Amino acid sequence: MDRSPSVDVEIPDRPLFKAAEVCSIAGVQPYVLKSWEGEFPALGASTTSGARVYRRGDIELVLEIRRLLFEEGLTLGAARRRLIREGPAAPEPVVADLLGPDARERILYVKRGLRSILDVLSAESGSGRGG
Repeated sequence: MDRSPSVDVEIPDRPLFKAAEVCSIAGVQPYVLKSWEGEFPALGASTTSGARVYRRGDIELVLEIRRLLFEEGLTLGAARRRLIREGPAAPEPVVADLLGPDARERILYVKRGLRSILDVLSAESGSGRGG
């Protein structure tokens, strides 16, 4: 099934969006998006601060849900069942979207740097400061 958004809806080319942006793009109220999250738990992801962020795939899913409800007249449960039956593509991880393809190498570099700082601090605390 083609789940690309309608031609009249343009999704900006960025990895993440806030809930208000998703509502604006999809033309739905925040309470509607929140209720859809209840029916589709994989929709969006919580940040450490508790705010929700959405990937491009999430917005495409929101647009498809909107189409199923408003154009085909399905209930939210029927839309969920249809999307499950048709096997929606799994969304990509938010971390990969944020960090990019070389994230593993950059994380290992930072980890080595932190280890060397820890080694220096451990050596200082063991050399005469009561420790």
